[in-house]
Amino acid sequence: MSEPTPADIEQAYPQWRLWIGTDRMCHALRTQGAALVAKGEDWLDLLDQIKRAEAMLEDVPEAWRRPS
Repeated sequence: MSEPTPADIEQAYPQWRLWIGTDRMCHALRTQGAALVAKGEDWLDLLDQIKRAEAMLEDVPEAWRRPS
């Protein structure tokens, strides 16, 4: 798998806001529905963390998953 770009991740997960922190890590914040954060060493790692965070939502009530 090639390295995803921030645009690739934002297209796949539009409810997440991405940035590079002062710690030089890639960060993401879910801005709709459940408030989740993710952090990765690079964009591919961050994408994996976002996928894990989204998978966790499968076990919570529907109201928490819905964008507000």
